Amino acid sequence: MTEQARYSIDFHGLKTGERYHYTFPIDDRFFARWPESEITQGRGMAEVEATKHASMIELRVKIDAEVRLTCDRCLDEFECPVHFEGEPVVKISDTIPEGEQYSGDAHREVNNSDGDILWISPAEATLDLGQYIYESIMLSLPFQRVHPELKDCNQEMLKRFRIVSEEEFDALAGGTDTDRDGAGNPFAALKDLKPKEDK
Repeated sequence: MTEQARYSIDFHGLKTGERYHYTFPIDDRFFARWPESEITQGRGMAEVEATKHASMIELRVKIDAEVRLTCDRCLDEFECPVHFEGEPVVKISDTIPEGEQYSGDAHREVNNSDGDILWISPAEATLDLGQYIYESIMLSLPFQRVHPELKDCNQEMLKRFRIVSEEEFDALAGGTDTDRDGAGNPFAALKDLKPKEDK
């Protein structure tokens, strides 16, 4: 079974008015479909409830997972919890709005005020929800990717990234009496970056 098939629904086999339940694993194999993603490791589950209608499918999607991210603060990796709930509607149509495309997977309609609308051609054999699940995870990530607690950060890296104090700045830029001309002080150029005080 291909990775795409693992997250696909045979929507032609769904009966109108019936409700169906699916579970899809969130794992390292799942994220391997997007090699350029910042996420390469994760674990969890996506639960999908589907109700078929004449020309559309109503979905209820719930995602609970943990993904491995790089901390913006200390550059160590950490586990980030992800929770998402959505109710997209899949429209089955031979025509789609300009800018959309068919490829067998579900595409979000851009700038839709009524919520997520996904499009699928009736000519497609299955509906691949992998892209929708992936996008939902990415949109659920916090803006700042950091350890929940500062104490969990790599303290050695935090020391390296600390902002220098005024005294440290002067010491780096000034050097010793023997190298104030800059010849023996690689930080001498810093003194030119220091804001000049108004006289």
